[in-house]
Amino acid sequence: MDWVGMEGTGVHGDGSKTPERLRQCSACKVTKYCDVNCQRNHWRTHKKQCKELRDRKERFACMAENDLENRSDATGMFIFGVRLGSGDCGHIDHELTCKLYEAAAQVETPIAGGHPNAMLHLALHYERGLGVEQSYERAYDLYKSVIDHPFPGEDTTKHALLELSRFHEHGLGGVVKDSELKAKYFAFSQSNPERVEEIYDLEDWWTNRGGKSIIMPHMEAAAVNDVNSD
Repeated sequence: MDWVGMEGTGVHGDGSKTPERLRQCSACKVTKYCDVNCQRNHWRTHKKQCKELRDRKERFACMAENDLENRSDATGMFIFGVRLGSGDCGHIDHELTCKLYEAAAQVETPIAGGHPNAMLHLALHYERGLGVEQSYERAYDLYKSVIDHPFPGEDTTKHALLELSRFHEHGLGGVVKDSELKAKYFAFSQSNPERVEEIYDLEDWWTNRGGKSIIMPHMEAAAVNDVNSD
């Protein structure tokens, strides 16, 4: 019988249980198991590392709380959040990760306007309900915040634009289902804008310089082809 590793991202046996449904060691709150028997069978091994895991988790939590109190370095908080969210610290703590992303998105040092990557990652957490209550509305607002950021960067902007296109394609979270907005944001993403001024220029191109009339027929034809292929 297998047990789930300390990062809590694996699944037991036939994979019938997702990480969210696994039992958690009540002492270290790091190692997870599929059921009581799995936990009992692993105890002889786990008891040797349980305190170490608990102490390490508490140490990282103290470091994170210190960063949240000082709120002096958005990049540092974002990187710390990525480590906690990916298990790089030896365990996963989505709730603390989201707190770090939230703070990094607001702190304007070293990036004026907050950390755009933190906004993007936080949006994904809100969309999936990881560490925060699921909210498509909040996710959408954060994706919009990325493209409204003065210096979001090419990769971050591209991802945010693709997510906005997807939201309007499917009408997620009450967002209007709109083929034009879907097409617009997708077209913008292919231009790889880096700054908000480039987004403004793309908006002008779409509205006043023929962008819409160029792109929409192609998108509509692609949609028809998709339907016919089904």
